[in-house]
Amino acid sequence: MPFVVELYFDLSTEECIRDVWTAIDEAGISDSMIKGGYRPHVSLGVCNHIELNTFTQELSTFAAGIAPFRLSFPNIGIFSTSEGVVFLGVTVTEQLLSVHARFHGIFKKHAQEQREYYTVGNWTPHCTLAFGLSEHEIAEAIKICRQFALPISTDIKEIGVVEVSPTSCQTLYSCSLKSEKE
Repeated sequence: MPFVVELYFDLSTEECIRDVWTAIDEAGISDSMIKGGYRPHVSLGVCNHIELNTFTQELSTFAAGIAPFRLSFPNIGIFSTSEGVVFLGVTVTEQLLSVHARFHGIFKKHAQEQREYYTVGNWTPHCTLAFGLSEHEIAEAIKICRQFALPISTDIKEIGVVEVSPTSCQTLYSCSLKSEKE
């Protein structure tokens, strides 16, 4: 089962994204995010195996060195792969790319069998709204997503590690980014 390192949003943004997930579910399109126990997020890296104890120690130090930062979701997108994913696209900033590159400096020491899509230079930062969709379901999900006002802006305040199975997501570790008062 894969391990995913995720950036988490402020509470109001999480609620807004959960509203989108609920609308997609109530339309009978997909309950993948709700039923799976996911938390709204942007994934930084994915791997099949990780040395969790040593990695979380280094991740905690990494997080303590990053101040919370703003992120914006200005558009709805899809991946043209068999996974059938609809997502909120992220405005890529120098700060986000810097955090991602520095993160991978430590991730590669602890992670084995990394997913290529999430490595430096290949990453498309996004927040998944639904996955496992057919072409028809993708079109219907996009219609629903268009009813929500964009852009959505958020503060990134936390980072975590989850383990994902085909049907669920379990949080293994999370910590806050550097305190804003420091």
